[in-house]
Amino acid sequence: MKIGLVGEAPNDTASIKNLLSKQYHDKDFIFENMLDNITGSQLDNKYTETLLRLENQFKRPDLIIFIRDLDSLWSDNGQRFKRKRYFVKNNNIVQRISIPLLHVYEIEALIFADIDTFNKMYGTTILQHENVSQIVEPKEVLLRETKYKYSESHNAKIFDKLNFHNLLECNYFKTFIENFEKATT
Repeated sequence: MKIGLVGEAPNDTASIKNLLSKQYHDKDFIFENMLDNITGSQLDNKYTETLLRLENQFKRPDLIIFIRDLDSLWSDNGQRFKRKRYFVKNNNIVQRISIPLLHVYEIEALIFADIDTFNKMYGTTILQHENVSQIVEPKEVLLRETKYKYSESHNAKIFDKLNFHNLLECNYFKTFIENFEKATT
């Protein structure tokens, strides 16, 4: 099964590719980045929609995962509505073969779900959070706590080491995995 990854590339797409490849190594999944070198705001423009349509026709994935950061807490209804519109519009572009992965606040929230791994990598002592979706600007917290040794360009390597089962403590990620497993069976 060919699974396309659309999101901020390469930082977010490579991170999710590493995480899912490690967890589903026994499946016949091929994870493939789509729309390389795209940043968050570029995901919303018409040119990117055209590229997505063409790349979908050329690569012909069986499933596409649209990866976005909410850039807000879940309680921000306006921001959630904006992201929902993005997912619906792009799902239509790819003939409804996609599922969304919406990170609350940012993808870095998932790192907090397995903060012990991050602490070992960076020699930090960041405390575990009860609900990682409640961390405002998790990327900035990681930057400060590591005295700016951490960079979002490190995420692919970090996600390759994270304990998948710890990440399932994060509600939005657990829901995504349930949807992913339904879509791939």
